[in-house]
Amino acid sequence: MFKKLIISIFITMPIFASVISVSVIKPIAKDIAVTVDATGNVIAKNTTSITATTSGLLKMKVSQNSFVTQGELIAQVSNKLRENKIELLKKSLKLQEKGITLQKDKIKTAKEKYQMGVGSQNNYLAQKITLGQLQKQYNSSKNGYEALLLEQTNSLIYAPTSGVITNPLANDSYINYGAKIATLLENKNIIKLFVESTYAQEIQKNMDVKILSSYKNCNAKVITILPRSSNNLVEVMVRTKENLPLNLQINGKIILKYSHGVLIPKSAIVLVQNHPAVYLIDDKNIAHLVFIEIQKDMIDKALIKNTLPKDAKVALKNAYMLHDNLEVSVK
Repeated sequence: MFKKLIISIFITMPIFASVISVSVIKPIAKDIAVTVDATGNVIAKNTTSITATTSGLLKMKVSQNSFVTQGELIAQVSNKLRENKIELLKKSLKLQEKGITLQKDKIKTAKEKYQMGVGSQNNYLAQKITLGQLQKQYNSSKNGYEALLLEQTNSLIYAPTSGVITNPLANDSYINYGAKIATLLENKNIIKLFVESTYAQEIQKNMDVKILSSYKNCNAKVITILPRSSNNLVEVMVRTKENLPLNLQINGKIILKYSHGVLIPKSAIVLVQNHPAVYLIDDKNIAHLVFIEIQKDMIDKALIKNTLPKDAKVALKNAYMLHDNLEVSVK
């Protein structure tokens, strides 16, 4: 009898030892973004070439990468020859005005003498012709004076909008009318992202973008996909409400769509004949093998197609040790 008991204990010991202890989790239904990674940088939305509307010696009032506000003085073009001409013409105009006034008096006198019969008509007409010549000279001088004044006014160059000044010409450079003296990068910036060309057809205008940078993280929208590529990359322009610094290096995630499924730890997934699967534990603590479809593979989790029963209990701890229809101990 004792021998039978010992034999019975030895027979049952492997059975008790084969019961595997597992932990279970309930899958979480979730929407996960399907994204495309991209890199890029912040660029100015618009650039403006600032040109001179007069000639002379350039004096920059701002330096490279200076931030300027709209209407701020950024440069002056001095021209001593022009300034001297303005002064000479100003004095000349005053003398010509006096000459015209005197000539008008002469005409008045000549007319009175002619009407009184003590002066000739020819003298009166000659005085009128002289007045016309003086007025013609005055108008010519005045036009030249006003043109020089306009150039002098244009010698002060102001920022057409707020932004950053780049590539300014060196101080004391002699410039001619129409010369480019600097570039103004507008304060409103956009982001240029570079994306693998294989995704070009999937990216659409107004798609959401997650922007990551050392300055700050923010949200953005795709505004256009440029029809050109280089090094197998396409350019995607995105806009954010945040005003990020120019030339800031950016990492972006363009959200193509959202996938709905259930989220489970990757440690719960087993491979059976190279197919991903999980073990579901029923109310009697029996493990059942169920094949799954992985929609998105993440670092330590996976989003799988939502084909599991409601309130399913997925084996987690020791899942790799199970097989179909095995009784387990749930901890």
